[in-house]
Amino acid sequence: MVENAGNKERLNLFEIADCYPDGLNTPTLNIEMFRDLRSSIGDDLLFSDLVTVYFSSAEDLIKSIHIAFAHQDASKLTIAGHSLKSTSASIGAIRLSQIGRYLEKSGKTGKITISADVLELLNSEYEEVIAAIQRCITEFMAE
Repeated sequence: MVENAGNKERLNLFEIADCYPDGLNTPTLNIEMFRDLRSSIGDDLLFSDLVTVYFSSAEDLIKSIHIAFAHQDASKLTIAGHSLKSTSASIGAIRLSQIGRYLEKSGKTGKITISADVLELLNSEYEEVIAAIQRCITEFMAE
C-alpha cells in the first residue's frame, strides 16, 4: 500500500470493489455498447473520429487527475473524475468509468485521501481500454 504524500490515510483498493461490486464482473469494454454506438453513428469515419476524440480526452483527463493528486487539489480531482466517468461510460469503458466515479466521489470530500495505487489502477485500466477498443476496431474492419 502506498501512502498519500499529503497525509497518512491509506486506501485499500478493495474499497473501490466495495463501492462498485459489479465492476469486478464487468469487462473492460462493453462490446455490445461499443457496437451499438458504432451502429447509431452509422459512419465509420465519424465513429473513428469519435474514438480518437475519446482517447485524447481520456488522456488529458488522466493527466489532470495525476496533477490534481500531486497538488492535492480535490476540486480538480472531482471535475476530472466526473468527466472521465461520463466520457468512458458513453463509449462503453465501464470499469474506467467506475474508477472515474470513485475519484469524483473522493474529491467531493474536499481532501484527497486516495493513495497512488488508485492512479496505477487508473493507468492500467486505461491501457486495457485502449487494447480492447483496438481489438474491436480490428474486428469491425474484418466485417
